[in-house]
Amino acid sequence: MSSPRLSTVVVVWRAAADALELARTFPGDPRHELLLVDNGGDLQLDEAPGRRVLRPGRNLGFAGGSNLGARAATGELLLFLNPDARPVDDAYARLLAGFEAQPAAAGLVPRLLSPDGAPQARWQLRPLPGALALLAHAFFWNPTRGPRAEPAAGTPVAQPAAAALALRRSAFERVGGFDEGFHPAWFEDVDLARRLAAAGLPLLYHPAAAFTHRIGSSLATLGYAGFLIAYDRGLARYLARHHGKAWAGAFRALVPLGALARLALLPLVKPTRAPSRRAAARALCAVARAAVAGFPRDREGVA
Repeated sequence: MSSPRLSTVVVVWRAAADALELARTFPGDPRHELLLVDNGGDLQLDEAPGRRVLRPGRNLGFAGGSNLGARAATGELLLFLNPDARPVDDAYARLLAGFEAQPAAAGLVPRLLSPDGAPQARWQLRPLPGALALLAHAFFWNPTRGPRAEPAAGTPVAQPAAAALALRRSAFERVGGFDEGFHPAWFEDVDLARRLAAAGLPLLYHPAAAFTHRIGSSLATLGYAGFLIAYDRGLARYLARHHGKAWAGAFRALVPLGALARLALLPLVKPTRAPSRRAAARALCAVARAAVAGFPRDREGVA
């Protein structure tokens, strides 16, 4: 039997039902293998030919789980995929064909679609953010957006979302994989994209391979406060790593101000991601305290 060429790595944390459904849709093709990294310890799935479950015994985060899956994988091509992504038609085979047609590409970026079929290009395909744009996040504003119109096949993508990202193993290993300090998630894909760009390793858009994907599914598992803290912690780490500690310090100083401004607006506007104004208020106070404390990680490593 031939060895797999494309290894799909899926990090699973409090998303066992999604992972099980994804496993059921996985092709029984020897060119492909599926590796499910069970960060939550609750994935009840038997191994089968072309399908393995890795159980680290703790939550490694998205970056750590992805690196573990990549080390265990046997294919020369790696597809990092969220458990809530679903292939459209023969998406996996089309990725193989895309790498054969684009030998100079370090990676291919599949097309992501909402469950209703709308393209997610503005969220998925972004330029790398600058330091000032990142500071704006302290005031709940993200000025970095992807293209209004979907780009043509073969267009370079500076910062693709890691919800579906295919890379040559050689390129992934050359830049050292994901930085596991981004825990549990957020900004590890931005960091990886920046390091790939610095190494001259291009990522190209490949819409022939498409996946449906639900944006924001991680929020339900972390809660609004956990999301805000993890997101801002990752952003501060990214700023420190790529723009300097002064920029990261400026962001941490601005977060409590942004939280205070958002608290003042709560009677008029409820954050769409918060279940209630009361939950939003608690979350804003929590992220302000976390910023003042330097965004420490909790004991379980959840947020």
